[in-house]
Amino acid sequence: MSKLLSGKVAVVTGSTQGLGAAIATLYVKEGAKVILTGRSAADGAAVAKRLGKNAIFEETDLVRADDCRRLIDTALERFGKVDILVNNAVDASRATVDDVTPEIFDRIFALNLRAPLLLAQHAIKSLRKQQGVILNIGSINAFMGEPSLLVYAASKGALETASRNLANYLKFDRVRVYCLNVGWMDSEGERTMMKRLGHPADFIDRQGKAWPLGRILKPSEVAEVALFLASDKGAPFSGQVVELEQFPTGPLCAPQKAGLT
Repeated sequence: MSKLLSGKVAVVTGSTQGLGAAIATLYVKEGAKVILTGRSAADGAAVAKRLGKNAIFEETDLVRADDCRRLIDTALERFGKVDILVNNAVDASRATVDDVTPEIFDRIFALNLRAPLLLAQHAIKSLRKQQGVILNIGSINAFMGEPSLLVYAASKGALETASRNLANYLKFDRVRVYCLNVGWMDSEGERTMMKRLGHPADFIDRQGKAWPLGRILKPSEVAEVALFLASDKGAPFSGQVVELEQFPTGPLCAPQKAGLT
């Protein structure tokens, strides 16, 4: 039985843990060669070792424009092409309108929006030749997001619009572009963030019981959708925003005020 990504080369950013690592793992399993990226050399080396000869790690900080070019150059030098670009690296720093700084704003937008566009620009020649795929990992926070996710939510809203724009621009090159807006997910990074925000260790487990499945999304489940979109099975459509959550999503925010029940 042939594998879904046999012969493909994929660049997966932010792939040293969580969703990125899950996507890279599944892509390798389905026959792809994968470039892993991240800022932790130790974590990247560990994932690359686990995945074997079809995965290499390139330490990068995609906030730096030069690192975006170098990453694609590495993929082309090592594997000769890029078929799939998965923009998963993210900065989800918290900041409300009261405490956001220019530095926080610039860093979030540099990683969450500018880096995906620069990576696409550097890879576009190969993507056109291969009739490849750009998969941008978005968030349902693009609808609005909680107050402390002001800049993060804005960056994901911009990524959603940019994805549609790219898909329209590249449609006759047969380069498919998707934005996968992911809901609340049980990743290492999310558990670390919840702990940093002062929540107890079992916070995600307790909150997840109110979700339809009795838990929140797992990275492996999201990776399966990322595989479908990157494979030839996703060929009939492009330019779509796929919302991956257990219930209908939208800009719903129930009013809350002290003293009201």
